[in-house]
Amino acid sequence: MILICKNYKENNESYEEVIDWLLYNNAQFDFLSGEDYYENGKHWSIALDNSQDKLSIPFNEYKSVWFRGFLRHRYHLEETFKDLESTNDNIAELRWRIGQEIGRINTQIFNNFRDTYQLPSPLSVKSDKFSMLRLAKELGLDIPDSLITNSKKELLYFFKKQQHVITKPLYETVYFNDESYVAFFKTDKITEEVIESLPSTFFPSLFQGYVEKDIELRAFYIEEEFYTMAIFSQLDPQTKVDFRNYNDERPNRNVPYVLPKEIETKLKILMKELNLNTGSIDLIKTPDKKYVFLEVNPTGQFGFVSKPCNYYLEDKIANTLIQHDR
Repeated sequence: MILICKNYKENNESYEEVIDWLLYNNAQFDFLSGEDYYENGKHWSIALDNSQDKLSIPFNEYKSVWFRGFLRHRYHLEETFKDLESTNDNIAELRWRIGQEIGRINTQIFNNFRDTYQLPSPLSVKSDKFSMLRLAKELGLDIPDSLITNSKKELLYFFKKQQHVITKPLYETVYFNDESYVAFFKTDKITEEVIESLPSTFFPSLFQGYVEKDIELRAFYIEEEFYTMAIFSQLDPQTKVDFRNYNDERPNRNVPYVLPKEIETKLKILMKELNLNTGSIDLIKTPDKKYVFLEVNPTGQFGFVSKPCNYYLEDKIANTLIQHDR
């Protein structure tokens, strides 16, 4: 039996196509979502004493786990918070505290996967970009010059040295929205004017020297195999800094690409050090033919790599889960 972990409120085409391939191969699978544990009234427990460690959910029935997510903290206990009468500060503090508690509880749930094949391990998906960059540098991969600081003075010095600087979230790309606007925190270029407008100290943030592109690369990695796509994002001003600033009218050209063996070898070691058997790896090939590592997203989207390159990644993911379920 295969167990699929995801948030009930999130769906996408590539995820659904993996399900289609599982159905085509007559695979048996169940779903696990955080809503069942925190919101939908499902009874469960973890018991620990001197003689046993017992979970009321029969995880030993599953031989293969596909982890796509569990609970979106943006929505958890939404009805409870909606009815609270308190200040915004108190509600934000309570939401944060409950989020921390949920994270620790989730760890105890995920610990029960330790004897099961996991794609990837839910306990290995929390590494931040700076830690990945540090490890990549130790393994001999080129990385962008990077800085975490809260100091306007330090940032100005970094900017004058680099000339072109981008900023991005240290952990995950996030967005906030209401009825009138959407705020999307992703990779963005910053100017000296923006820096000059900052106070002397600000919220600690990640900054990097902008890396000139020949092409942008997204490599989907699964069990030591690479399926890489070249994205010609540098040809469009809208997508030049970040290809996720999609131009729907003139989409970037995307083609299959083979990474040099030396780069693949270093990336394999990186993924093993991160305890990841799958993930979406972002790199840049520079005009002088250097390969610059940017980050790994352990549960990154793969459909937009699969379709243009005819990689049929949905079939490969389904077959990997089935093979480990035997």
